[in-house]
Amino acid sequence: MPLYFVKRSIRPAKRLTPQLKVIAALIAAVAAPLPSHALSLMDAYQTAIEKDPTFQGARYNRAAGDEYEALGLANLLPSVSASYNHSKNDASRTITAANGTEQKDNPQYTSKVATIQVRQPLFNLDGWQRYKGSKEQYGFSEAKFAGDSQDLIDRLTTAYLAALLAEDQLRLATAQRDAYQENQIANQNMFEKGAGTRTDVLETRARFEVAQAGVLEAEDVVKNRRDELAVIVGGDPGALDTLAAIMPELKLAPETLAEWEAITTAGNPDVRAQRHSVEYSRTEVERTRAGHYPRVDLIASHSKNTSDSLFTFNQESTVNSIGVQLTLPIYSGGSVNAQTRQAAARLGAGQAGYDSALQKALVEVRKQFQLVKSGRIRMAAMEQAVRSAAEAVEATRKSVAGGQRVNLDVLTALQQLYTSRRDLSEARHGYLLAFLKLHAAAGMLSGEDLGKIAICFEARP
Repeated sequence: MPLYFVKRSIRPAKRLTPQLKVIAALIAAVAAPLPSHALSLMDAYQTAIEKDPTFQGARYNRAAGDEYEALGLANLLPSVSASYNHSKNDASRTITAANGTEQKDNPQYTSKVATIQVRQPLFNLDGWQRYKGSKEQYGFSEAKFAGDSQDLIDRLTTAYLAALLAEDQLRLATAQRDAYQENQIANQNMFEKGAGTRTDVLETRARFEVAQAGVLEAEDVVKNRRDELAVIVGGDPGALDTLAAIMPELKLAPETLAEWEAITTAGNPDVRAQRHSVEYSRTEVERTRAGHYPRVDLIASHSKNTSDSLFTFNQESTVNSIGVQLTLPIYSGGSVNAQTRQAAARLGAGQAGYDSALQKALVEVRKQFQLVKSGRIRMAAMEQAVRSAAEAVEATRKSVAGGQRVNLDVLTALQQLYTSRRDLSEARHGYLLAFLKLHAAAGMLSGEDLGKIAICFEARP
């Protein structure tokens, strides 16, 4: 919460008047220093990289995705297999001689067959399309991880700012409650001296009770927001850095919306992932269509046989062979055509998904770009509103003392001061979030951008 404009609303005086005490209480509550050794935004980011369970899962998914290309390439590389057969045979044989006599025997022997075979695809359209598809799967995995990395920064910063905002709101709510309490005491004293009315006492007490309930609610919000941050950083975050008194302006590069839209089209992780998904679906169409095409393989084998049949009983042989195998599909019950139509339909669905992701990203970029542009203006307006509200509290109290206003006007002025401070706090946090989400929507969010946001915080003691 900026402090420079608050100082202007407090004029030097030998002693604080009651109305100045109210304003000073609000200032002291909002500007109260955080404990030492606060967790900075960059420290939280480094911790989240190692502790956030969602990001750890993304890392494993990325490691799995790194294997897609190797799996696809395997369809085009040689495959080597080996087999060994060892069996005992008990045969019954009848041999008919030239003169028609029959001779029967019962040979018992052991067969041994050892073979090693190498197969190298020469023409395999199915394998080639699988390889092309694996490259798209790898690209999808890479884009997904890029999105997960940006999502970590987004989630962390959002949770960090949400926790800070909740603490600001708690301090403001506490300050307002205390201001009402002080006003209530003053009204009670005036009533007892005959200078006030019971209505004034009851009005202030009602406002105090509502403010007390607001403090309890704000305390619950603080706990919930800190718990959400704790999940990301892997434990109690402790004290947090606070926003700087004077917010530095965050420069946009590039400066025009058209340039941001072009960057989004090319770099948004969700859009990139959908683009790879579309290309993968296209390779699936070609792969299923490849079921109509022949396959040609070069096959080389080395085989060593011992009594592998009755005809080679008590014989050993070694066979080396090399040749080309042609496999020609003729009919498969119509499954190839059906699978091709199915893959084509999925390609159409993927293209629609890509268009949807792109339009969604562009809408988000336009929205956040405008929020960043208007954020500075809104903060300046709210700073002026807080100054005016603080002066209104002082002026209203003087008017009450002069008999021109009533106690209810003071309470209303205090409520307006609190509301203006709350709106200013939200505007400051919203400005940072808009800057963050603009870069995320464009696919440009990185640790460097997080560092730009981090300078908006007071340095740790």
